[in-house]
Amino acid sequence: ARGPAIALIVVTILNLLTGVFAVSFMDSIREFYAGMPEFKEPDMQKGLQLMFGPASRGVFVLGSIMSVVILIGAVRMLALKNHALACTVSILALIPCVTPCCLLGLPFGIWALVVLSRPDVKSRFG
Repeated sequence: ARGPAIALIVVTILNLLTGVFAVSFMDSIREFYAGMPEFKEPDMQKGLQLMFGPASRGVFVLGSIMSVVILIGAVRMLALKNHALACTVSILALIPCVTPCCLLGLPFGIWALVVLSRPDVKSRFG
């Protein structure tokens, strides 16, 4: 279970860093594009608001919360503690674009589930 746990930890940390960066610079990016002549039309302004507004922040906050849960579960998986939590976070990692680095969580989540389902791995969990 070490390999998938480490992989989930790495992609989850990357996801958290990406989320913090994105939320920190959202206003700056929106202002940059809003100042361009191509984006002066009302429809384009609405699009910018949608892409960089409260809904986008909500998605990043949700992703960050999910990442913290996955990180906790992956650390527990690495320590061979709480098999049920390890399986749960492996399933959470399968949700694209909400959890670790968009699609990177998918192969690592599958890998973790395959490893966690093996009888010899299950028996090592405390």
